[in-house]
Amino acid sequence: MPSYTCISCRVAFADGDVQRAHYKSDWHRYNLKRKVAEMPPVTAEAFREKVLAQKAESNEQSEEKNSKHCDVCNKFFSSENAFSNHLHSKKHKEQETKHKNDASKPANEVEIRNKRNANLSNSEPEDAESDEEYEEADDESLETTQCLFCPHFSTTFEDNMRHMTKSHSFYIPDLQYVTDLEALIGYLGEKVGLGKVCLYCNSKGKEFHSIEAVQKHMTDKGHCKIFYEGDDILEFSDFYDFTSSYPDTEPGDDNEPSETEVRLHENALSVSESTGELCLPSGGKVGHRSLRRYYKQQLRPEQVKQNQIVVRGLMSDYKLLGWSGNIGEANRLKIQHLNMKNKRQKRRELKLNVKGNKLQPHFRPQVVF
Repeated sequence: MPSYTCISCRVAFADGDVQRAHYKSDWHRYNLKRKVAEMPPVTAEAFREKVLAQKAESNEQSEEKNSKHCDVCNKFFSSENAFSNHLHSKKHKEQETKHKNDASKPANEVEIRNKRNANLSNSEPEDAESDEEYEEADDESLETTQCLFCPHFSTTFEDNMRHMTKSHSFYIPDLQYVTDLEALIGYLGEKVGLGKVCLYCNSKGKEFHSIEAVQKHMTDKGHCKIFYEGDDILEFSDFYDFTSSYPDTEPGDDNEPSETEVRLHENALSVSESTGELCLPSGGKVGHRSLRRYYKQQLRPEQVKQNQIVVRGLMSDYKLLGWSGNIGEANRLKIQHLNMKNKRQKRRELKLNVKGNKLQPHFRPQVVF
């Protein structure tokens, strides 16, 4: 009878169909990989033992994952990040306080309540599992002491900002104009925790189903920053105040004339009906003498001192990372450079035209006969 063999596994077969079935087995694939790595083949019994050992190890790992259980809330978690986030959540802390209050009550009441809960859980196990899944899906917004890009928790808000700056290179654009930094970080925490939205993609990218997925996306793609361009800047307008950057105008003034003005002379003087001020052609304003006591007052401008210590610390950290100014200052310098470039270009064109006699009248020399 013809003998069919497998060189990789060093096995002989009496039938060709058995040989072809052997080529499709996992044992043959495993020996092929060992042959490529210049290793001796493994017998069928040794391969079977390795498969059983691998299954036992995977079962142990799955049991370890399922062992992350919160005794207070009676929930199971599949990852360390989900378990740590749950321990720092508000619901878990509320359950802890309730559990402590229940422990102070008489033991009989607690035993009766536990028996009732056990009966309910035994009668409706499917409903309990669905409720646990629903509670796990109902995530909360990230706290201001929790990092937006990793499961790290800090003791204070200032430490959390320093961690995000140094570990993730996160910075706040136009930091000197922020009115409430902690409220801004809280809003970003709601976007990441509740909305599960990337701060840079800003709901224009793909959707995520967990906080860990959003944080992994931002760290892998380098999106640990705020999308601060175009019309998306208006999203954060409640947390900024740019009135101090407008030295020529006062807060509340508009560039367009919104008040009804009485024209005394054409392009000369105008009187505002609301304030009674006389507007001069030079731009100055003359008030009524009945309001002289108010014009004499010299009130110092009030500055928002909330979170000023945190802002100063972050400004120093940003300067160490190479930050040299705000975006508005950069745009102003860019416009200034463009104007200077246009002036130089016009001067060069003028010199070139003068050399080419394009600015002189036409002159035809006399022809010598």
